[in-house]
Amino acid sequence: MLGWNVDLGVDVGTCTTRIYQRGVGIVLAEPSAVALSLTSGDMVAAGNEARLMADQGSAEARAVFPMAGGVLADHHAGALMIRAFMRRALGRRYLFMPRLLAAITTAATPVERAALLHAVQDAGARRVRLVDSTLAGAIGGGLAPTDRASRLVVNIGGGVTAFGVVAQGRLVWGRNIRFGGKDLDEAIRKMMRNRYGLSLAPATAEQMKLRVGAVIPQMARSRATISGGEVYGELFRDLEITLDGLPDLLARALAPVINEIHWSIAEAPTEQRAEIRANGVLLMGGTAQLQGLAQVMRERLGIPVTRAREPAHAVALGLGAALQDVAKLRPDGQRYGGVG
Repeated sequence: MLGWNVDLGVDVGTCTTRIYQRGVGIVLAEPSAVALSLTSGDMVAAGNEARLMADQGSAEARAVFPMAGGVLADHHAGALMIRAFMRRALGRRYLFMPRLLAAITTAATPVERAALLHAVQDAGARRVRLVDSTLAGAIGGGLAPTDRASRLVVNIGGGVTAFGVVAQGRLVWGRNIRFGGKDLDEAIRKMMRNRYGLSLAPATAEQMKLRVGAVIPQMARSRATISGGEVYGELFRDLEITLDGLPDLLARALAPVINEIHWSIAEAPTEQRAEIRANGVLLMGGTAQLQGLAQVMRERLGIPVTRAREPAHAVALGLGAALQDVAKLRPDGQRYGGVG
């Protein structure tokens, strides 16, 4: 019998929430957004619909993004959002009050850990255990808990990038910086405003980032059609633009991540430093989907950089793997299995 039969693994990210259902796989991946009525305060939408309302504007509801910098910033909105997502994932089974594992960002404070724990409980979960997101990502990214060698795991999320050394199924140390995919989106918005006089919604800038798809010019698309926005104050429906310089912009904008990796390696104990240089970086997160990113990082760092098999889903997949044998998970959520 599997532990206490956890039902779900929940990764509530700054930009996207993903839910893994044991025995099924990833059953939900939607924007971490909720829309609340301006009159009653009740939830009127969550996920994709709430994000659309935020982009288009609404006279009847306000959009709330409960997560900021990888941690819960609005308890009420967060609990409503998580409840809505769990209901979508489980359907009628939600009435049995799901049990779950929830990912918590690396280096979260006790207050931040408690905030997420209480929000998930208020959303209707019967029993909750927190798992460090870097450890979960390492498991989901393919690192075996029995591997003794140290590896640097880098998860570039929407609002925060987490760095952690993982060895023997244990998070040895970890830290965060307030930098993520949203910063790249903002760099794109600024470039389009300066070059074309374009005023883009954040969601449109994110779409551009995904359409470019690369940080190396030879791998990127050269043109794209943008739908909806303003050019020098005039509304437009569709506009074709060139993307020259955008891959280089994205590569430059990732400097904080490169610098933090250099610092992390330099500050590591001598033995770990040698292992990290030999084994390199395991890269994950939505931004890791950009083609050529691992290559650029290898060139700048001088060490191996490997992208996780499914970088955007690595944390959720790691939670799913942990669901199969919860007894191996230590109470602090920073070790799974291991060899000693």
